[in-house]
Amino acid sequence: MSDPLLGPVVGATLLAPHLKFASHSYQSGMGYTLVREERVSQEMCDLWNAPALLNNPMHILAAANGHAWLRIVEDRNCTTTTPLKTQGWMALEVNVANVDVIRKEIDTTVFKIIGEPAYLQISDAIKAMQVIGPCDEVSYITQIDKPVPPFNLPMTQARTGSLFIPVLCTRNRDASLAFYEALNQVTGLKFDTKVTVLNNAWGHDIEHQYPVATLQLAGNCLFEIDQVTHAHPSALNAGSLPSGIAMITCMVDDIEFAAKQLKLPISHISNAYYPSAKVILATGPAGELIELLERPVS
Repeated sequence: MSDPLLGPVVGATLLAPHLKFASHSYQSGMGYTLVREERVSQEMCDLWNAPALLNNPMHILAAANGHAWLRIVEDRNCTTTTPLKTQGWMALEVNVANVDVIRKEIDTTVFKIIGEPAYLQISDAIKAMQVIGPCDEVSYITQIDKPVPPFNLPMTQARTGSLFIPVLCTRNRDASLAFYEALNQVTGLKFDTKVTVLNNAWGHDIEHQYPVATLQLAGNCLFEIDQVTHAHPSALNAGSLPSGIAMITCMVDDIEFAAKQLKLPISHISNAYYPSAKVILATGPAGELIELLERPVS
């Protein structure tokens, strides 16, 4: 099998009605560190087609492993979104050393527990809990005890680690998977499985199964694609970004190839969040936004 062209995942951007509250929640409740306070630049507004965000404040937060992957942008006028029922980026799966410690220490007045720590149906090496955070974002907080073939997944000794699986909600799994397979040049896996948090959110029987796909990326990362047939359209904001998990940022091995595939221009951005200056903003089949960055030559 050829190496994936996509990956690793750089991070995720949240849209927050109250930046300081959201940022403080991650710092006090999850042990993240504020590493930079910035304002949205003109070149970012141009890339995102979000003129209303010009000069809005944003925070860059690092997990306990030192990876500054979480970016929170303030939009005081943004609409609310419905967790687990909206097309687009549905959840962020983040690895941790011990999920039970997180459960014991997390501030449940801010992070609503929607799934208690439990080992997954697919593996006794993966123990996870699920929460809804201050921007209506869902997080899967995941402890990986040992390798889980055929997947390449990260393990960490840090209290909180990196984003390694962005989870997409779509009405059409096959169309979304084909979009990312074309960019990744690697075939994904398709299967049906129960997703307990979705069953609870939608009032389905606990054993109800969903069409799901996974796509292995470089850097021990994956995309997960969940088909939710009746999911609502993304919560859009005029001149801004989508509410909740606004976008995912991911590296790509050949940005010229990606630009040609997507028929999109390559932009240039100078900002510490981006490991390289060349970037594309693409819209996927479920309306999700994804920034693709040129993978630096090692």
